[in-house]
Formats: sequence, structure tokens, C-alpha cells
Amino acid sequence: MNLLLKDLQNNPSIIRTYDYHDAIESLPEILTIAPVKVIANATFLNDSLTMDVLIEADMQLACAKTLKPVDYHLKVNEKIIFGNDIDADFILEDAIPFKDIIFGYILSEKPLVVYHPDAKKLAFKETKHPHPAFADLKQFLKK
Repeated sequence: MNLLLKDLQNNPSIIRTYDYHDAIESLPEILTIAPVKVIANATFLNDSLTMDVLIEADMQLACAKTLKPVDYHLKVNEKIIFGNDIDADFILEDAIPFKDIIFGYILSEKPLVVYHPDAKKLAFKETKHPHPAFADLKQFLKK
């Protein structure tokens, strides 16, 4: 869903809810995502637009060890700058792909690895077995 600049000039405060259920189908690490709440305030200055954005999302992520679902609440405060300057995050256009931009922030801010409480019981310990050619050297080290 695109935001139009003329709509933002008339109403600089927006509250939106976005559904990303279809967008996460190809992402195995995100099992489910509830509708995402976005609150934004726009400020126009010269040839740029600054948006103070609050993103809140409840999701279930896959545990890195067990693949069990782990509940995670994401809360992101971000200042996004649209313009033609080198400091701008995005180019300022008449139609801003706001839903896609918000999804990008969700993907970049979610943790890369989460662990289910049961995963702490799993330990991947390697047993050390020396190579047979060096097995007899252990006797010489103890002397």
C-alpha cells in the first residue's frame, strides 16, 4: 500500500495496520506474524520528508535448535528520511511504498537467532577422540 505525498501533507499523522501473512510464506524463520501496528508522524522540510515511525509486531519465530515456536514482540522506533540528499534513506516520490518499507524494517530488526526454553537442555558436545595414529602420544604427556 502506497502513501501519497498529498495525503501526508493534509494529514501528517497516520496509524495503519498491515497484514504480512502472505509475505512470510517464503521465510522459514518467521512462523506467524500478527497484524503489524504502525504509527507515523510526517514532517516536511524543504525538499525532504522525515517520518518518525513506531512499529509493533507480535510474531512467532523458529527456535534455532529445536524449531519450536518462540513468541517475540518487536517494537521499533525509527526516523526515516525521504529526499534526494545523500543523507536520505529513501528517494522522495509522489507514492511511497510504505508497507514494503515497514516490512524491510521488520526483517532487519528481528533477531537472527532465538532459542526456545527447552533448547537449553540440548547440548551439542563433541566427544574428543584422537586420531588412532596419535592415540599412544597421550601416554608420553602424562609422564
